Amino acid sequence: MKVLIIKPSSFGDIIHALPCVNALKQIYRNCEISWVAFNVWTSVLKICPDVDKVIPWDREKGLIGFFETLKKVNEKEYDLIIDLQGLLRSALLAKFAKAKVKIGVPGMKEFSNLLIKEVYPQSANLNAMVRNLEPIRFLTSRNHSPKINIKVNSSADKILQDNRVFGEFISLIPFARGKGKDWSVYNYHKLINLIKNEYFNVQIVVLGSIKDFGKINSDKVVDLCGKTSIEELAAVLLKSKVNVGADTGPMHLSAVLQIPSVFIFGASDVKKTSPYIGKFSLLWNKSNPKHIDSIEPNDVFMEIKKWIK
Repeated sequence: MKVLIIKPSSFGDIIHALPCVNALKQIYRNCEISWVAFNVWTSVLKICPDVDKVIPWDREKGLIGFFETLKKVNEKEYDLIIDLQGLLRSALLAKFAKAKVKIGVPGMKEFSNLLIKEVYPQSANLNAMVRNLEPIRFLTSRNHSPKINIKVNSSADKILQDNRVFGEFISLIPFARGKGKDWSVYNYHKLINLIKNEYFNVQIVVLGSIKDFGKINSDKVVDLCGKTSIEELAAVLLKSKVNVGADTGPMHLSAVLQIPSVFIFGASDVKKTSPYIGKFSLLWNKSNPKHIDSIEPNDVFMEIKKWIK
């Protein structure tokens, strides 16, 4: 059985979608799963052994990139296509691809449900991990609990040694894509001081993309922003005592890797995008989620202490 998953972006959304492929592998033992993802996120899928083939989509090429991807997709006919993105571009790709069955996730937007059958639209407001399993429920008439199979082959030892990180450390992942998701740098500096005052021998590592390098300007941290691949990032997360940060892909990866993770939520919809499996704490302003800076550094520090204990 040949299955195509269409979920081009982004890091965290792809993590939320991985339970779908795990469920498919459990139900259809010998199925071959291909996954369409934007170039920048293809490496996220390389740490998921349930995905047999990754089809890159060069988003920067616009329409040319779309047709190049469609050509790659149409090199074979699929038994099943599942559009987990639920946008016009992903539905168009599914529409013109060759497959016996084509279905879409609940909550399809941009009139994409006119192109692909949207299963259980009333489930659009579920947590993303559960929502991405709704197509499987549609196919099997059974509920499936979210499970993720991730395999990290890289070692973090060289990166940590080269950057003089020895012994125990806490990771900060401060910066997310999307307005209103980032806790202020000022608050992170206060949190860093709280950590170092109580845990003097524990180092603090900052993780992120190359554009985040230097944003947390402190001699009390080791800045690894832009210095790791996604698989190396996963290896570093696995070494951390606790990971602290925004509603962003690496934090969701941390949670499913079963590493204690303290999420500082802002403008995101906590009900839809919060982690569902793993070890995590959630902090947000319940009366006004957009006021992320109203979350006190001491409250975050108390959650860190709980996990360390």
